[in-house]
Amino acid sequence: MKRMFAGALVVAALGTLGCGGAKASGPGAEAGTGTARQSVEDLRAGLRAADQAMSDAAEKSGSAQAFADFVADDAVLLVDGVYAQKGKEAIRAWLAAHPLEAEGKVRWTPVRWDVSADGTLGYSVGNASVESGGTSVRPSGRYITAWKRQPDGQWRVAVAVRNDSKTAMTPPAGFTPSSTEPAAEPRALPPAQVLEEAKAADRAFSAQSTSEGMGKAFTAYAAQDAVMPLGAGGIFGHDAVAKAYAPFTLDKIDLRWDPVLGDAAGSGDLAYTVGRAIATGKDEKGQPEVDHVKYLTVWRRQADGQWRYVTDGGNSSPGPQGP
Repeated sequence: MKRMFAGALVVAALGTLGCGGAKASGPGAEAGTGTARQSVEDLRAGLRAADQAMSDAAEKSGSAQAFADFVADDAVLLVDGVYAQKGKEAIRAWLAAHPLEAEGKVRWTPVRWDVSADGTLGYSVGNASVESGGTSVRPSGRYITAWKRQPDGQWRVAVAVRNDSKTAMTPPAGFTPSSTEPAAEPRALPPAQVLEEAKAADRAFSAQSTSEGMGKAFTAYAAQDAVMPLGAGGIFGHDAVAKAYAPFTLDKIDLRWDPVLGDAAGSGDLAYTVGRAIATGKDEKGQPEVDHVKYLTVWRRQADGQWRYVTDGGNSSPGPQGP
């Protein structure tokens, strides 16, 4: 749903679900860098390298310093149980007090990464692990990161979602991490206009969840190659999303949300939205239960012109404000 491991309304059920295959192929267009042009494949490789460099920095110097070195000045960090940490200094301070490496050295590895056709926006989804005592390495979390390419060509973190997990995402056989379904043909539009398209899709997504149920909405709006950092081993592909979310009918849970901020590529094919959600259901005793959530959704415009999410996740908030 609009969170990865927050609360009990949905996570208890998703935690036992498996994963399915994902079809993949990708474009070979070129994107500008300001002074040169690079292929999308080169830009994907650059994004993958930035994700790895940030992980190396965290392993060496700790998560607070790594995030400070790699996030944009106006970056947003979504962590469980608190409102979003906004801005480089707020993120550094929070991680200094709540380090990701509290039990050892932390590192992470993406299972999916991709970039927009113009090379200005990207995202990565993956696993985090902790090494304790120099010998034991265990899964510690999962993440989604939205990246923004700066005028100097460097990738910087725009938004990151971090959540605990005792198991790692395990891609199915045939999964290709750096390729996705073909997107719509690139356009040349103001990023703000593209973002409004993505926000409109996000609101329509929520409207379907409210009227027809969360399960139908998450199935309808999933890209064919969607990757969700949920379940025992992750959820890979549209069919796996449909299977995972089918139990969540309108009579069991009412999930609604609204995008608050985001960004988009001027090529009109990739965007992300960040917002707040409210999940209303019943606890184990049948009593009403409300969960406030903050979320990140990454959107890709499909070949048919429709916006569909390629990944989505978040975590609990202490109240309705925010994210």
